[in-house]
Amino acid sequence: MTFEQERARLVTELVAAGSLGDDWRRAAFEQVPRHEFIPGTVWQVSEAAGGRLLAMRRDTDPDTWSKLAYRNEPVHTQVDDGNPPAEGGWEVTSSTSAPSVVAKMLHALDVEPGMRALEIGAGTGWNAALLSWRVGAENVVTVEIDPTLAALARDALDRAGFDTVTVVTGDGMLGHSAGAPYDRVIATVGVREVPYAWVAQTAAGGRLVVPLYNSYHQPGLLTLTAHGDGTATGRLSWPLEFMGTRADRVPRVAPASIVGEPEVIGETDLHPRLWGSGRDAAMAIGQRLGDGVRLQWQKGAAPGQGAVWLFDPASRSWASVEVGEEPPYRVRQGGPRRLFDEVADAYRWWHEAGEPVVTDWTVTVGPGGQRMALPG
Repeated sequence: MTFEQERARLVTELVAAGSLGDDWRRAAFEQVPRHEFIPGTVWQVSEAAGGRLLAMRRDTDPDTWSKLAYRNEPVHTQVDDGNPPAEGGWEVTSSTSAPSVVAKMLHALDVEPGMRALEIGAGTGWNAALLSWRVGAENVVTVEIDPTLAALARDALDRAGFDTVTVVTGDGMLGHSAGAPYDRVIATVGVREVPYAWVAQTAAGGRLVVPLYNSYHQPGLLTLTAHGDGTATGRLSWPLEFMGTRADRVPRVAPASIVGEPEVIGETDLHPRLWGSGRDAAMAIGQRLGDGVRLQWQKGAAPGQGAVWLFDPASRSWASVEVGEEPPYRVRQGGPRRLFDEVADAYRWWHEAGEPVVTDWTVTVGPGGQRMALPG
């Protein structure tokens, strides 16, 4: 199929799934070509290479590249901050989000023609182009910390006719005060806490749409309303997973580099699905732990069996829970922190609090930082 046919097929798929309605977003998706914003080299996970990310190039495999451009999937455009080893990368550090995710976030942003919009994380420039279609390219500012990615986004926006978008190479956590105030702020990267600069640069009554990041379990999409008193308040909604900013990312852990002889061996009746899979519990646990603990699953020989690992690279602490057919499950822990004990305590706290769901939490951002709280 041609790119135009692929784009029409994708729009039809998104409409059928409810991700796109009969509003401005549908027209923007139909008219802004995603493939023009996909670089010639992208990255795909290779099971044959042990889960490494290997390069896939348009000039050597144009059919696969073309299909990726209009799938409802993210396309990985950078790994290991642009410096992957020759044998392949490990960590995705930039991508263009799945079209359904982009559509949902733009719906949450609720932009109108003529509004001033600030985007944090230019990436490929496609999201900035879609925003420009709605509000006017001269009203869009997008900030990208990586100079190479910023240059690629600038070139793509120029080619697609959105040359009056302001592309800033800099630290997005600082926003871009020169263009403030903004009616809308959208982040395409996850943050542990919403920087106050974003709130301060948003006009009273303006809206911020931000994916919250936590290495244990990502809370999801946060929508805030800025008030005239210097604060913004809002709630979480859809589950989303975004890579964290360079400042917020918790490094990938090679278990062999941390795991040693266990200092504590015990048992638990708590199956990992209770504290690691369910969004409501896992989000609350992540907030109690604080960011920095990574949760990794290891498949066993039989379905439903294996191990769940907890790692805190900063303190070099670890824990594992071996999952068998029935409890109790063996627990091993090492390092200064007793990570499983902390998780179990946080799970009990959540249960005793009445098992609040994600949307029960309120979020307030002000000059003193971010606060998440439950009613009462």
